[in-house]
Amino acid sequence: MLALFRKRKISDFRYPSEFWLLFWGVFINRVTASMIWPFLTVYMFQTLNVPLTTITLLFPLRAISSIVSTAIVSPIMDKTGRKSVIIFGLIASGLVFFAMAVVTTLPLWAIVITAFGAVLPIYNIGVNTMVADIIPQERRAPAYALIRTVSNAGIAIGPIIGGVLAVISFQLVFMLTGVSYLVLAVLTVIFISETIPENPQSKHGLLDGGYGFILKDMRFVSFIGMYFLLLMAYAHMFSLLPVYVSENFGLAENEYSLMITVNAVLVVFFQYFVTKYSERFDDFRVMTLGAMIYAVGLFSFAFGSELWHFMLSVGIVTIGELIVVPTATTLVANLAPDNMRARYLGLLSLGYPIGSGIGPVIGGFLNDAVAPVAMWYGAGMMAVIGTIGFFVLSHIWNPDKLKPAIL
Repeated sequence: MLALFRKRKISDFRYPSEFWLLFWGVFINRVTASMIWPFLTVYMFQTLNVPLTTITLLFPLRAISSIVSTAIVSPIMDKTGRKSVIIFGLIASGLVFFAMAVVTTLPLWAIVITAFGAVLPIYNIGVNTMVADIIPQERRAPAYALIRTVSNAGIAIGPIIGGVLAVISFQLVFMLTGVSYLVLAVLTVIFISETIPENPQSKHGLLDGGYGFILKDMRFVSFIGMYFLLLMAYAHMFSLLPVYVSENFGLAENEYSLMITVNAVLVVFFQYFVTKYSERFDDFRVMTLGAMIYAVGLFSFAFGSELWHFMLSVGIVTIGELIVVPTATTLVANLAPDNMRARYLGLLSLGYPIGSGIGPVIGGFLNDAVAPVAMWYGAGMMAVIGTIGFFVLSHIWNPDKLKPAIL
């Protein structure tokens, strides 16, 4: 690892100071937010005294509000700027976490969860858009890789801190998380400058302030359809794998956590280097390769029976993830006209709530109607369709004719 670092040019890490402020802002955001994410369902179950099924019915509210919020917030960022919307999102998020510390009834939790979903995507959309604003196109891929690396590092650290604090008090975790969001809002006010391009010129001379043009951009719509399908397949690994290994192979929760640790470690230590290599090649072909690796990894779950089998499968899927996710963000940022970046990247960000909302439903149906192992064949087939889709797109649209077509 150190040898690889030595081989890199110093210029590889020379990004504007604004980028590094965003970089550390993401780290703070992910550490503090993930302090409570893993324990939220447990806390609600313990305090509301209602069936777990009732609690899980609240989470579609979060997904729906995230979709609506993204649709509203992204055009506002494109018209008025990124900074003010990010600050609003951070302050609103802080207030939501304060509310979580005091609400005690199911109707109030429904309101809070809905608000949580609405404010959740704002910071992520703003950061991705700002990175596209300040980083030249040819250097965006490694920049997004660095952002993703520090994000996963924060998510790995946050639950450890949250677990320790939760022993003292869940309310303490909520309050500290809320305070951290407000502090990050203040830091953003002081240190982050507005990055929206002055007099942005659309590549298409577009004056439309909505989504009409985007839906006519067949290159983007085709890409996003295949990408969402891939995330529906990927969601099986986080939503259904814990139940699958527990019910069918008797693996405990701490053993499942080891599988997910494989994912986090690979992302933190290898994301930047994988992206620095893959950025040399045509983006659609890179997506094709990544989707193919997703398919191999997801199919392999069907043949596992022991902990190390499943850890290996998680590792294979994660390799696909290392290839796909920064490439997708970079490709969309490059496709977007200057005055529509937030909208394009906002629609891309919907992949996770849509994928996690639809994918596990399909997997659960296959589990109940056919057999538990059928969910992995279903997920694998989703990834295969995505692979074929990206392969076809690579022949129809090549966004960079100067890059090699194959790895």
